[in-house]
Amino acid sequence: MIKDPRASWEGPFPYDALAPAGVTPWTSHADMQDVSFELLARHLMTPVTQQAWDELRTVRRRLLVDLFLYDVDPAAELPLAAEEIARRTAPLGDPGAAPGDAAPGPLPEATARLVADLVRFDV
Repeated sequence: MIKDPRASWEGPFPYDALAPAGVTPWTSHADMQDVSFELLARHLMTPVTQQAWDELRTVRRRLLVDLFLYDVDPAAELPLAAEEIARRTAPLGDPGAAPGDAAPGPLPEATARLVADLVRFDV
C-alpha cells in the first residue's frame, strides 16, 4: 500500500504511528480492537498512538484513513508507466514514433493563433 503523498493529516498518519505494534492496512477489524493491549504491553501507548488507534478502531474512521492508501504493485506498474511516458514524449504527428525520432515540425497556424490568444503577458 502506498500513502497518497498529497494527503494532509493532522498529526502522524495512523498506520505510521501504529506500525511498531504491527498494525498494517491488512490488519483485521477484530485484531484492531485488541491493538490497545499490544500497545500497553510494549509500553507504546502514548497520546499519539492512542489517537491513531481511536481513528482506526471504528469502521467509519478507518475507511476514511484507508481512502488515502493505494494498493499498487510497482513491479507490474513501472513498465506500463515507462511505456506511457515514452508514448507521451514521442514527437507529434506520428503516434507510433519512438522517442528521439525526427523533431516535430512547426505548429499549424490555427494552433499557433489559439496559443497566442490564450497566453497573455501583463506588462
